[in-house]
Amino acid sequence: MKDDSPQILIIEQLSREYDEKYRNLEKLISDTDPEEVAPQLMALAERAAERFRSAQAAILSLPEITQSDIGALPAMSALFRTFDEMRILFHFLYEIYRQRG
Repeated sequence: MKDDSPQILIIEQLSREYDEKYRNLEKLISDTDPEEVAPQLMALAERAAERFRSAQAAILSLPEITQSDIGALPAMSALFRTFDEMRILFHFLYEIYRQRG
C-alpha cells in the first residue's frame, strides 16, 4: 500500500534533492582546481546558512509552531541546534582543509 501522506512526500522529495545535491557537489569538487575548492565550499555553506536562517525566522513567526501544545517548538529547537552543530563542524573541517591545502 502506497503512503501518499504529505509527510512521506516531503521526505521522498528531500531524499531526491539530497542525492542530487551530493552528486552536484561531488562533480563541482572533482571539476574544480584544488586551490579553489575551499572558497567554493565556504560560499555554498554561507548560502545554505542564509537559507536556513530565513526559514528558521519564518518558522518561528508561525503561531502554529510557537503556540502549539504538541511539542513542535521543542522539535524545531532540536532541529535548529543540530544545524548549528553541523555548521560549527563544517567550519572546523574547513579550517583544517584550508590550512593543509
